[in-house]
Amino acid sequence: MQFGPGLVATFLYYFSSTAVVLAFVTVQSTGLNLATGIPQQVGGLGGLIAGVLGTYFNRTLSFSVPIEGRKKFLNQLESTLASMGYEKIADEEGVQTYQRSSFSKWFSGRIFVQVEDQQATLASRAITVRRLKKVLT
Repeated sequence: MQFGPGLVATFLYYFSSTAVVLAFVTVQSTGLNLATGIPQQVGGLGGLIAGVLGTYFNRTLSFSVPIEGRKKFLNQLESTLASMGYEKIADEEGVQTYQRSSFSKWFSGRIFVQVEDQQATLASRAITVRRLKKVLT
């Protein structure tokens, strides 16, 4: 089950967007010219830091857990996700999708769940997957 961007795409997103913004802010706030190379160095360093942090916390991870019964697992999962503020928004092609309601959905991402005979696979942002692993295993 592959959801979301991979490791490289996530890093590049955070690196490039931060590098461009920091270079622009450095030029505007210090009056340095791009020809000096300093704004690009500041942007590159900031982009590297943001890329590593963004990749660590926001890349898509998945994990599988063994289950004994589909209904029992789904009931446990739904109560766990409800306590975390998630609600089911879709159930298509054997994949259930959960997301937070209101404003927080823009910052937390979605959780994808695929339940098979003896196991369930969950995929979401790394920080969410780590929290779910602690609760479900």
